[in-house]
Amino acid sequence: MFDKLKRFLTSMLPVDANRRGACNRCGECCKLDYPCPFLRFDDSGLSQCIVYSVRPPSCRKYPRIASENRNHQTCGFFFVDPESAKNSPIRRAPSSSTSKSRV
Repeated sequence: MFDKLKRFLTSMLPVDANRRGACNRCGECCKLDYPCPFLRFDDSGLSQCIVYSVRPPSCRKYPRIASENRNHQTCGFFFVDPESAKNSPIRRAPSSSTSKSRV
């Protein structure tokens, strides 16, 4: 319960500028602490949120900071070192149907 409250309260803070990537619709973030009742999977196994347009800030901003990303093995978002971010261009996720966030 404390983790859920903490995630809600910190969702009011801005997203780290060093976050890169895009949602790959794995759905793992929607299963943290307890499975979200609004999570569904399509026939190809990609997740989708049935309340996507009105989802709360904690969902919109996850992962907000690197330490919050508890499923970094599967998540499409990643964080770069601030020093290397200054010296390298921002990589954008390829635009495809799987990179369009519906989680």
